[in-house]
Amino acid sequence: MNTSTLPLALVAAVCALTACDRTQQVSMITYCRADVDCPGAYLCENFECVPKNAKTCENVNDGTPILQPTPHTVDFGTTTSNAPVEKKILLSNIGNCTLTLFETTLAKADAGLDCEFCGSNFPKEVFPGRNVELTLKWTPGEPVPQANEVRILSDDKEYPTFRLPVRANYIGSPNLTAAPNPVDFGYVAVGRQGKRNVTLTNRGTGTAPITISAITVDPPMSDFEVVQPMTLPRTLRPITRDSEALLSFEARFTPRSAGMPDGGGDTLGTLVLATSEGEIRVPMQGNSATPPRATVTPMMVNLGDVRLGTTVSRPITINNEGGAPLTVRTTWGGTRPSTDLSIAPQAIPNIAGGTFTEIQVVATATAEGPITGLLVLNLNDPARPNITIPVMANGVTGPGPEVVKIEMTYDNGSDNAFDNDVRDVDMTLEHPFGYVCNKRNPNPMNWGSYGQPSWLAFAPKEEPERIILADARTDGTYKVQVTYQQDCKSLPTALLAGILGISVDVLVDILTGGAVPIPGQDVGRLIEQVCLSRGGSAVGVKVYVNGMLIAEKSTSLGRRGDSAYVLDLVRRNGTFSVP
Repeated sequence: MNTSTLPLALVAAVCALTACDRTQQVSMITYCRADVDCPGAYLCENFECVPKNAKTCENVNDGTPILQPTPHTVDFGTTTSNAPVEKKILLSNIGNCTLTLFETTLAKADAGLDCEFCGSNFPKEVFPGRNVELTLKWTPGEPVPQANEVRILSDDKEYPTFRLPVRANYIGSPNLTAAPNPVDFGYVAVGRQGKRNVTLTNRGTGTAPITISAITVDPPMSDFEVVQPMTLPRTLRPITRDSEALLSFEARFTPRSAGMPDGGGDTLGTLVLATSEGEIRVPMQGNSATPPRATVTPMMVNLGDVRLGTTVSRPITINNEGGAPLTVRTTWGGTRPSTDLSIAPQAIPNIAGGTFTEIQVVATATAEGPITGLLVLNLNDPARPNITIPVMANGVTGPGPEVVKIEMTYDNGSDNAFDNDVRDVDMTLEHPFGYVCNKRNPNPMNWGSYGQPSWLAFAPKEEPERIILADARTDGTYKVQVTYQQDCKSLPTALLAGILGISVDVLVDILTGGAVPIPGQDVGRLIEQVCLSRGGSAVGVKVYVNGMLIAEKSTSLGRRGDSAYVLDLVRRNGTFSVP
């Protein structure tokens, strides 16, 4: 049978039937379409199977292997996504004899770049007119431009080391946040209008911008609306790169009828932000059915006799008999509020309608005689926006040792309201052998006969701070240290709240120890990144023994991280003094 013009598959079938050997089969094959139509040691050339070794450069007249990568430059482009990206590169032999690839490597180690082809299966032959595929995989990491190259070693006579440039630019990922989120108007009476300022910031990484093109409310015909900013569309760079990159606008809630709009749910509407990264939706809620209504018991707190160095507390119950959540902020009134009086917790979570919360009024006596104060509850109850509760106690001498109170104040703007000044100084009392009492360790239990110390700071800016040392029965020298934790003198609360995606009220709670799940170190780091101006702070420390002022010292702290020992507190023969 003549098989010289038959397809390979048919030849194989014929050979299987006629028991022709492999040599006869190969010699008979003269027709092919591709290399796969030929046996392993053969190539398909001009529709015929020829031995591979016939294409070595020694067996080809003027044999020249030529490497041609496609593309000549691998550019992953500029991206805001941190998802892995792959690029395929063809290494083609456009010469007339076999090209040998000896090695492919990356010019420098790059944690984000992986060469699937590199470092394995070498040497590798690429026959004329053929190619092999090289896969590069890039996983974006730090938001910085990157440059590398793939080095290809071969027997190409002109370019034995071919350098294939690789470029990539991950500029970070944008992250638009709205503050407050949700936009909660609380109680607004029918026919009235509630207003909230909403601040948009880009909390993204690197330099990745985000563009806000439209702001709407869903459903459109609801009790909610927004006052359209005049600057749309607006592109915001990351706030850590541009502290002025904020977009603020006003949202409004105008209830048309009593009761919860939209069927009584908590989420009454949605703020819809159309951005270059897709649609972002922020819940909006309000209440026009029943306002918050506060009742407080008791309306006066008498803590009675309190022995010096000891603490007594009494509960106050705050009921919300209305429907909307009740917000409570506390301050101490009077001409000279005593730091012997405090409350716990200092940040009170919102009280839902029909529920109550309990706070403790605390007196720690450090002096003989009356201890008085006015606890002022600032509420969002339209009928009772303020409730003042007289608090009284009486410090009495006991059989124990002297009681020391150390008070620290510092320059941080307004002492009575949360403003743009977020400077922060912390005070530490050191035990004679190095144990400490401070914000991180407010009630140490290991001081033994050197006393029982306790630390406390007062809302809303942790100032003043005070440490009370009671029941010290052993002589020794204690040290008072102050540390500058934060030197940011100007940072708008709306800016910081916007960065965190929270309301200013919640931000105050964070900075005063409220139970908000945002780590304090994250807040501090963000303040560092976007602070508008910095400044030093003057610090004053007063020391009282059984209510008598025995020392007053001051110092200055220039910048964040500074610390100073302000004074030594010496107990000798049972008596405290400050040299």
